[in-house]
Amino acid sequence: MSAKSDALEAAVIELIKARTMLEGAPGARARANVDSAFARLAALAGSRIRHFTRAYGLVDVAEDAAQACWIALHRAAERYDPARARFTTYVNWQIRAELQALRLRLHGDQRCAGRRQVQAILSFEALAEDGIDEWLADPDAETATEQGASDSLAELVADQLVADWTSRRRSALLRTPRGSAAPDRVDAKVEGEGALVRRQLMHTDALIERLGEADRHVVRRAFGDIARIAGAKLH
Repeated sequence: MSAKSDALEAAVIELIKARTMLEGAPGARARANVDSAFARLAALAGSRIRHFTRAYGLVDVAEDAAQACWIALHRAAERYDPARARFTTYVNWQIRAELQALRLRLHGDQRCAGRRQVQAILSFEALAEDGIDEWLADPDAETATEQGASDSLAELVADQLVADWTSRRRSALLRTPRGSAAPDRVDAKVEGEGALVRRQLMHTDALIERLGEADRHVVRRAFGDIARIAGAKLH
């Protein structure tokens, strides 16, 4: 998913939170937070709005088109369900429906360039009555979300396990005569070993035999130590 889509997703979630807070505790500050959150959402959607405005031939009434798109943003944020689709998918339908309706009001039916058919222009409400919500539902959204959460948790656990191991490894090396005389070299060695162990820990399909003998020894020793310490903890 692109950075712009991720930014839109984060912005609409912030707007939903701000609206929820306003409903629970009305006030000037809460209203200002809602306005600020919507302004950020509208700014992030600006390039999308301009694109669809050009696509529907409404550049000559860009101000009216922008207002129609803001209505679409408001409606999309009110009805958005993250479990069913990405916000970029949902809001595109809303924007297109509003711009189609605006073009119909201003210019009537438009014939598609190079085609001999009249383009149907419907409001979003009409599309909703025909089951647009079912078209937008993403059956893989819940699975993808759960997998993402699982991957993130695995990353955090791996980071903590490797951090703990490198701390123990550094302490052990510094207790040796050579380590105590060259702490900078110990730190560099431990950093390199930690990166190696981290890669092998998260890439379970990697063939450890491809590593050199010294690296294989480091990984085996680290895995054994991590398993021993983790298994001894009750939490």
